[in-house]
Parts: sequence; structure tokens; C-alpha cells
Amino acid sequence: MRQRSPDFFILILLFLLPLGMFFQQTLGGRTLLPTENLYQYEPYATYREVVRAPDVPHNHLLSDLVLQNMQWKAFIRESIAQRQVPLWNSHQFSGIPFMAAGQQSTLYPLSILYYVLPLTAAYGWFTVLNLWLAGVFMYLFMRGLGVIRVGATVSAVTYQLCGFFIASAVFPMITGAAAWLPLLLLMTELIITRSARPLWVAIGAGALACNIFAGHAEMTIYTLLIVGYYAAASLDTPK
Repeated sequence: MRQRSPDFFILILLFLLPLGMFFQQTLGGRTLLPTENLYQYEPYATYREVVRAPDVPHNHLLSDLVLQNMQWKAFIRESIAQRQVPLWNSHQFSGIPFMAAGQQSTLYPLSILYYVLPLTAAYGWFTVLNLWLAGVFMYLFMRGLGVIRVGATVSAVTYQLCGFFIASAVFPMITGAAAWLPLLLLMTELIITRSARPLWVAIGAGALACNIFAGHAEMTIYTLLIVGYYAAASLDTPK
């Protein structure tokens, strides 16, 4: 336990850093949802002056989060409340497949936050926990490569708070998928350099499943390409 205590404190640090960055959207009573964007469209636009929403939103390019993603989560919550599996969305056109589309992240493990917390708070906590996982997995990957704790910590913080993750905070499918890349690389490294133990194969398969369930097909493709190139390079490297 004494040997592992520094790792424990590092894992806490990796949680506190994204929590501090998104404190207002988690514990500060604010939301990551750009709710002012709703008032650019009817029927909300009629009440723009009543709620004092700005005529021009801070960033209209983020409207997908409230016009699309939040509606998906609300539909899933509605289906769960009715004890139904959200296979079919009857609210669009004459009805369309819902879970088959993938982007709604219904089966992603951390999506449980959307089902138990108010949606206004869930997006902030979802972001913090995914950034924490990204940092933890990168730390474990570096340690698996033999990097000392200081170097592994620097790598973890650099990865979890990089511009890509912060800019993608309003695209939860992307952060959810990208967080699992270091764990996949670690399992690939262990399988190639040591042995294909069933546990490592199972962990790698679970990480890939979470990557897919996060709901961003492009990120899954990028992840598979990176893991494939890493595996090929590892096979060619003398051990």
C-alpha cells in the first residue's frame, strides 16, 4: 500500500484538474448546455425578450448540443420511465431507428449520468469523468511502458487537458470515445510484448466496446488506425 500511495494521489490529481476546469458546470450551478441558442428558433424565439436571451448567441455552432444531443437524452429518459427500450423514435418524420443510429450513446457506461442526474448538470459531470478516465488510462499506459511516475503524470495531464479534449467538451460522443485510446494501446503493448492473456484481451475488447458505444464512428476509426499502426510498429521493434 505504501508503494501504491503515490499512484492513488496522482489519480486524485487527475480528477481534480478537470473538475477545477469545469467547476462552474458541475458544482457551480451552471450548465454546459448552450441554452441561449434555443431562443433563435420558434417557439422559443417568441419568448427571447421575456427570458432576456441574447439576440445573437455566444456560439451558434454549438446548437447541436441542445437541438439534437439533449433531445436524444430526454427521449432515452422518457423511454426508461415508460420501461421501454428506445429502439424506435416516433417523434421524427413517420418514425426512425434510434439506438441503431449509434450517436445517442445509449449503451455507453458513463451515460448513466444522463439517466440519474438533471440534464443541465449531467453534461458537466460527463465531461469531467471522461477527462479523468483519459488521464488515468494515459498514466497507466505510460507506466506500462516503464515511464517513471513524474513522466507518466505529465503525459496524463497533457492528454486529458489537451486542446482536442477541451474543444470537444461540447461534443460528448467525441470525448467519450477518445478517452479509451490509451487503455487500448496499453492492452496492445501487453499482448504483444508479454503474452495474450485472456484478461488483457477481455479488457481490450471492453475498451473497444466502450469506444464504439460512445457514439462517434469517426473516432472509432481513428482509434483502430492508431492501435493498428502501434501494433505493427511494436511487432517490428526488437524486444
